[in-house]
Amino acid sequence: DDRSGQILGVAIGFLIPTAISTALRVYTRTKILRSQAGRDDIGMVVAFAFYLVYLVCQLSGVAHGSGKKRYLVDDHTAQTGLMYWFFCEVFYTLATAALKISIGLFLLRIAVDRTHIWIIRWIMIFNVLFGVPYCLLITFQCKPVSFWWDLNPDHHGKCISPKVIVINTYIISVLNSVADWTFGILPFFIVRKLQMKRQTKIMVASILGFAALGSTATIVRTPFVHTLADFKGEFLYNNADVAIWTTVELGIGCTAANAACLRPLLSR
Repeated sequence: DDRSGQILGVAIGFLIPTAISTALRVYTRTKILRSQAGRDDIGMVVAFAFYLVYLVCQLSGVAHGSGKKRYLVDDHTAQTGLMYWFFCEVFYTLATAALKISIGLFLLRIAVDRTHIWIIRWIMIFNVLFGVPYCLLITFQCKPVSFWWDLNPDHHGKCISPKVIVINTYIISVLNSVADWTFGILPFFIVRKLQMKRQTKIMVASILGFAALGSTATIVRTPFVHTLADFKGEFLYNNADVAIWTTVELGIGCTAANAACLRPLLSR
C-alpha cells in the first residue's frame, strides 16, 4: 500500500547521473573545446532544467502522499500531493520536447546526407506541433486549473473528459517512441559518412542508440496510462508505475545524449 520509496529511489537514482553528465557536457564544450555552447547544448541545459523541476515536484509529491493509498494520507496532504503530480505532468511534457529538440540539433551538426537532415528536421517540427498543444491540454484541462487537485467537496469546477487526456497521452507516447527510435537508429547511418576512426564511429553511434532505450520506458509505461483518468480517487497510488517509468524515460534520454558529447573529455 506504499510505493513512495520506489518513486523516491528512482528519482534520486536518475537525478545524479543526469546532473553530472549535463555538467560534464557543458565543461567539455566550454573548457576543453574552448568554444561557445552550441544550440544543442543550450537545448540540453533547458531540458535538464525542466527535468530538475519535474524531479523536485516528484520528490515533493512523495513527501505528500505520492505512491501511497488514500487511507494513509489525510485530505490536505493528498491535495498537495496531487498539485505536485499535476506540475510533474506539465514539466514532463516540457522536458521531453526540449530533449528531442536538443538531440535533433546535435544530429544536425554531424549529419551530411540531405535525407537524414530532413528526417531530423521533420521530427523536430512534429515534436513542437504535437507537444505544445498536448502541454496546453494538460495544463488547462480543468477550469479553474486548481480544480484538478482540489479535494474540497464544496468547491466547484469543470474538467474535460479524462478519456481525452488518456487518448492524447497514448498518442504522444507513440510519437515519442517513434522519435526516440528514429534518433537512435539514424546515427548508425550518419556516422558512416563522417571522417573519423571506425572505433570512434561505433562508440558515438552506440551511445546515441542507447538513447532509444528511453522509448522502452515509454512503452513499458503505456499499459498504465489509463490510470491517469481517475485523478480524484487512488490516483497517488495507482500512478506509481507512471511516475517511475516517466523518470526513467527522461533520465536515460538526457544521460545518453550527454554521453555522446563527452568524447573529447574521455580521450584526454
